[in-house]
Amino acid sequence: MTQEKKNRLKAMALATVMMTSLSGCISRELSDNYSNYDVIDTNLNDDNELQKGIKQVLDVNGEDFKLVIEYRVPNTEWRITDNKNLFMTIYTQGLVGKKVYIDNIHMDTSIVSTKPNFNGIKQDTLDDRIHNSLMLGFPISDTNTYYGKNEIEGQNSEFIEGYSYGYAGYSGGSVYQKRRLESDYLEAGVYANKIDGVIGLIVEDQETGELRGVDVDTALIVRVNNTITFEEKDGYVTYQYDENGNRVETSKTKKNDNNKAKVLKRINNK
Repeated sequence: MTQEKKNRLKAMALATVMMTSLSGCISRELSDNYSNYDVIDTNLNDDNELQKGIKQVLDVNGEDFKLVIEYRVPNTEWRITDNKNLFMTIYTQGLVGKKVYIDNIHMDTSIVSTKPNFNGIKQDTLDDRIHNSLMLGFPISDTNTYYGKNEIEGQNSEFIEGYSYGYAGYSGGSVYQKRRLESDYLEAGVYANKIDGVIGLIVEDQETGELRGVDVDTALIVRVNNTITFEEKDGYVTYQYDENGNRVETSKTKKNDNNKAKVLKRINNK
C-alpha cells in the first residue's frame, strides 16, 4: 500500500470519528432514584399524624429481634434554609433473654435534587452516645424507649461552600459563596432532604453475659415545602415548584393593610 493511500485511509477514519462524535447523543448524568425510600411529606394538607411520620421495623443482623424506629416531624413546614427537627423513638420488638443498648447514633442529612451537581450535598451531621461511664449505652427494650431529636441546620458554612461549588459546576461560572434564598434551592431542583443513619447497638446475652456489637442502617426522605410567596409591587404572589425547578402561580393577593398583615403572618409562620 502506497503512503498516499495510507494517508487517505487515516483521513477517512478521522472524519468518521468526528462525524460520529458530532452526530451522537449527548450523555447526561442522572440523579439517584429514591423511589424505594420511606418518605415524610409535610406538604400534605392533612392533620393525620401518619402523614407527618413513619415507622420502620428493621432487621438486626444475627439476632432474632427487630429494631423499631419511629420518625416524626412537628406539624410545620420543612424548608432547606430553616433549622428543623426530626424526632426519633427507638425500641425493640420481640426481645427475649437479652439486653440491648444503643452505643452510638450517627446520621447525615443531605439534599436531594434532580440536578446531579446539587444532589447529595451534605447539610448536617448528628452523633449521639451515652454521656457517662455508668452504662454501656442507652438501654432499650420492647417497653423501654430512646427518645431523640436530630436538630438539622439550615445553612452552615460547609453546606454553603458545597452548594456554591455545585452551582458553579452547573452554570459554568466562578465560585461565589453566599447564603441563598429558599427559591434558589427549589429552582435548582432541590425537593427533599435525605437522612442516612447508623444505629450502633450493644447486645448482651443475659444467660452467658456475652457482649456483641451490631450496626443497623436506616434511611428516609423528607420532602421540603415547595411553595414560596414573593412580595411584588402591587401585592403578593405564591408559586409552587415541581421537582425540576419549574414553578406555577397558585395565588395572588393585592396589597392592602388587612391582606398584608395576613400574608406576612403566613410567611413568618413558615
